[in-house]
Amino acid sequence: MQISQKGLDLIKKFEGLYLTAYLDPAGIPTIGYGTIRYPNGQKVKLGNEITEQQAEAYLLDECSKFAQKVEKLVTASLNQNQFDALVSFCYNLGDGALGQSTLLKELNKANYLGAANEFPRWNKATVKGKLQVLNGLVKRRAEEKALFESTEIGGTPIEVDTTPSPQEQVTWLEGYRDGDKNVIVAWKGGTTSEVIEIVTLERPNKEDLIAVLQQYPNAIDFRLAPKENDIPKGERISFSGKAQPIISPSTPIPFPGRLLVRGAEGEDVKILQERLRELSYYLETVHGLFDITTDEAVRAFQSDYFGVIEADGKVGEITWSNLWGKPQKITPETRKGKTYLRLTKTKRKDGHGCFILQLEYIKDGKLNDRLEVCSGQPNKQVFRTGKNSKSGSMEPLPEGKWFIHNILWADGKDNYHGKLFAVKGLGPVTVPLSYKEPGTTGRSAIEIHIDWNKTKGSPGTVGCIGVSNVTDYKRLVTWLRETDPRDLYVDWGLGTCPEPS
Repeated sequence: MQISQKGLDLIKKFEGLYLTAYLDPAGIPTIGYGTIRYPNGQKVKLGNEITEQQAEAYLLDECSKFAQKVEKLVTASLNQNQFDALVSFCYNLGDGALGQSTLLKELNKANYLGAANEFPRWNKATVKGKLQVLNGLVKRRAEEKALFESTEIGGTPIEVDTTPSPQEQVTWLEGYRDGDKNVIVAWKGGTTSEVIEIVTLERPNKEDLIAVLQQYPNAIDFRLAPKENDIPKGERISFSGKAQPIISPSTPIPFPGRLLVRGAEGEDVKILQERLRELSYYLETVHGLFDITTDEAVRAFQSDYFGVIEADGKVGEITWSNLWGKPQKITPETRKGKTYLRLTKTKRKDGHGCFILQLEYIKDGKLNDRLEVCSGQPNKQVFRTGKNSKSGSMEPLPEGKWFIHNILWADGKDNYHGKLFAVKGLGPVTVPLSYKEPGTTGRSAIEIHIDWNKTKGSPGTVGCIGVSNVTDYKRLVTWLRETDPRDLYVDWGLGTCPEPS
């Protein structure tokens, strides 16, 4: 069974929607509709921001997991209303609370009245070290009890794809050495194990190893392979530990000749802030004072570009020069068709565990330019066809041909630093997409926008194409204005993407 819209509405009513993380009454950082951990297992932190789409997707993902827990724990038959009430109960208190409760014991004896009468007892939470009755919990338990006892026809279960992602299927990990690099082999199963992924760590540091291990939330064992064992054959995925794989090069500005640190002031700090703003790390007014916000922006850039271990907030010659990027050499390879955009998957992951995607601009049958982008959430990047991709998913947009609509601006044409769209996370500019073929898909509200919440602890998207920064997005806008391409071909190698024409 799955929760119905009636059950979701009950949860939403009591959790409320918060797109910026806050502390709940128990002092736990929380975001969205009561989310305390992201799908990749990382805890929510104060200062994190998400979109409403992400909040909805996180809610569905967690409800799906709790629905499975309820099905395992309850042996008595349930109607939809009873099931919804129990999922709401678990969403709020955890399945451990249900598993140890008298409520469950009575329910599994088919004593439905006795089980219903247990709901009101769960009205306390620990606040500042003391167990207290909370009015919000009193009201929530009353509504869950009323729903559990309701004789009205239950709602229609929400259609949720419960298929675990490849990373969620991994049950154990094995470490190898390949020259001076570490290699992690992710396995599924026991005696007849299947290789799910083979990841090469490009840098030999502890932080990158931890980041890779965290991508497999259900792995319960890590083993070091004997030196004489060969690494299993299969496609290798490269992990650099960086979240910023590429930066669009701009005309570099010479290093100002002094180390810029917190407290510094001057024109060189203004230039630094302006560049960080173009890269979507600094979202405030440019004023020339190296304050705490500037320091945080510098550290975020350094963490993404060099790796978290090297982020010290100081801008010397190396950090300064890399802010302006390195020239890319684009070989004008011949492509099928005439003028269009094409999206494909690389064999690399960024520091968040997301596959890096390539968005190509094909002009007159030749590769003219490319950007590195993202789509989907860490640990949820299952690449599907249009037919098999369902609404509410946190996966990348499905394979197929898409129509590119006109550019939309929140605060006037070419204003990348004005007001943002009301839908949090879209940023100041977006390009809507519509699925064309083959067949149909359950996915909608797919757009190309700047990954605006990336530096707020929420990397990735809920199916949209996320562009890393303003500078990269300006290149995209240049493509669209130059030749007005209207077709985007998303090709994940599944064999359903039409040939470009």
